[in-house]
Amino acid sequence: MSFLGRFLVEQGAITEEQLAGALRFQREHNRRIGEVAVARGVLSPAQALAIRDRQQEDPRLFGDIAVGERRLTRRTLDELLFSQKVQHTYLGEALLLCGHIDREQYQRLMGRHFAMRDAARVSLRYLQEFFTENRVAETLFDALGRVLSRLAGEDLAIASIGVPFDPGRYPEIGVLEGVLPDGRRLAAAVGLSESLAARVAGETGEGPGKGLAGVFFPTVLRYFGDMLRDASLFLTGGRIVSGGAFAPPVEESLFLCCQASSGEAGCVVWLEEAAP
Repeated sequence: MSFLGRFLVEQGAITEEQLAGALRFQREHNRRIGEVAVARGVLSPAQALAIRDRQQEDPRLFGDIAVGERRLTRRTLDELLFSQKVQHTYLGEALLLCGHIDREQYQRLMGRHFAMRDAARVSLRYLQEFFTENRVAETLFDALGRVLSRLAGEDLAIASIGVPFDPGRYPEIGVLEGVLPDGRRLAAAVGLSESLAARVAGETGEGPGKGLAGVFFPTVLRYFGDMLRDASLFLTGGRIVSGGAFAPPVEESLFLCCQASSGEAGCVVWLEEAAP
């Protein structure tokens, strides 16, 4: 799921065909962490394949499995993640390199302001950083999806992006807070509808009406932190409060409405904008 790409298509900045071409370019040029490890000679192709096979049953990330099996040290993994990040081609660059936009259009897009809310306007430069470089919203969605699949056998899909809603509408909600390495504060809320919460509670043994603070929300936080680290980000002071209130301003937050077979889930993400 390309959050930035979907947003640009919805705003008429690019076409579906241009987005598909840029995403194809990214797939062809951006290497996975296992491929980086093989290219650097710290894993053999057979070792990388064995770890990928292990991921079919093990929910941990590639790097965590490699470290856990002592095929890589944590320091070597961090070096690989850094190398992967600096060589990564982002969506805006892919659109430019594919010829879907020229440099003048690229510069104009990077400075253009889109109306995301009735009361606020956010620059594409900030969106590029928010969605693509830091991947915070996408990572939270992926973490929530993995936890729902692992604990309750539920598949999660995006229903809408950027449509504001009141997080308090969900009977089960967890509010996550933390700080990224550059000092920016992060806040996110994850909510489950009554039917989906009941499905999760039935599988985790937490019991309907007793909240999901014991297993579900802490697992989402753990997956989220692990996946941020795999994206070369480290969440410090991370904590999740079941039943907490989401305090950041609505006009500065990103809303994701998601659908599972047993009910609805919602995510709201706020990331403090970097100082100019």
